[in-house]
Amino acid sequence: MAVLESDSEDTKCYMFGVPASKYLELMTSIRLIDGKAWADGEKGIMLSRPYAEKMKVNVGDTLQFEISEGFSSRIRSVTLSAIYEYSVENAVLEKIVLTNPETVRAIMDMSDLSSADKIDISDDMEKMLSDFDIDSFFSDAEDISEGIKTEEIAVSDADAAALENSYTNSSSWNFLICRIDNPKKVKKLVRSLNRAFKENDWPCEAVNWRSSAGNTAFYLYILRLILNIGIIIILGAGFIVVNNTLVINVLDRIREIGTMRAIGANKRYITKVCASETLIMAFIAGILGCVFGVVGSYVVSAMHITFSISFIIQLFGGTVLHTTVSLPNLLGAFSLSIFIGLIAWIYPLINAIRVNPVEAMQGAK
Repeated sequence: MAVLESDSEDTKCYMFGVPASKYLELMTSIRLIDGKAWADGEKGIMLSRPYAEKMKVNVGDTLQFEISEGFSSRIRSVTLSAIYEYSVENAVLEKIVLTNPETVRAIMDMSDLSSADKIDISDDMEKMLSDFDIDSFFSDAEDISEGIKTEEIAVSDADAAALENSYTNSSSWNFLICRIDNPKKVKKLVRSLNRAFKENDWPCEAVNWRSSAGNTAFYLYILRLILNIGIIIILGAGFIVVNNTLVINVLDRIREIGTMRAIGANKRYITKVCASETLIMAFIAGILGCVFGVVGSYVVSAMHITFSISFIIQLFGGTVLHTTVSLPNLLGAFSLSIFIGLIAWIYPLINAIRVNPVEAMQGAK
């Protein structure tokens, strides 16, 4: 967390150091609307559109990050490289300022890690280093047992806590963001990574996006789960209505079924008749449901219903309620209609084939 300063505004922000091109390639929900991402090794800042408007800055302006630790401050100036927006408005993400990793490490006083294979030295220098004896270099040095005497400095509990909280472990990266091709294997991958971290005693943890997103994503997940349970309850009620309709239909036709049995119709024939009628009704109901769904989706989109509450915006995926119906949706809904009709047909069929011809012709119930 740092203070972001422009010529006209100062505000607190969350710094997130990323390699810009790779981050934008990974996060497909981010779209640049002005400027371009910085190249590897360059400095830059990317701000969300609402944040840039709040700071009253444009691409090319110079901004400053400032972090205070005790009586000292560290300041780094960086040029605004790009302005972006998310496909779904999110008040939490918009407060995060994307910048190059080197700036974050510098202002947080983190040491960069370098690989030894990047250092090229001459053959003479390599030979000199191999022949150098570190022990002989300090052979004439004397051990010093006396220390430098200094006056004791009284530190209050509040100052001691502030110094302790300001301490940061030296590190090159805090997060590694990964995306896998098959989302169904996320849980298995997280378990495997955490098992490997524990076996190697590495101080890191693998989590999925919902855990890392915090309480907001958790609340949205719970609300989505409640909505899905509501849909299942509606489907259950529809099944009961269809089943009762078919049962009443069979009860009203007991005389007819008994007469058909009396003149020679066997149970297989009665089964085919009831199955055909149920299939026709489910087929027609499925077509009508798909037609009404398409028309209803078009009407809802045409009404242009807008949201202003951030939580609802994240739930519905935008500031405007826009519904679309695709061919897979229609096929799925139609198949579900046929399936419910066929399942609901089983109990009425059992009642139909149990009808006694003689009792049915006499009007028995």
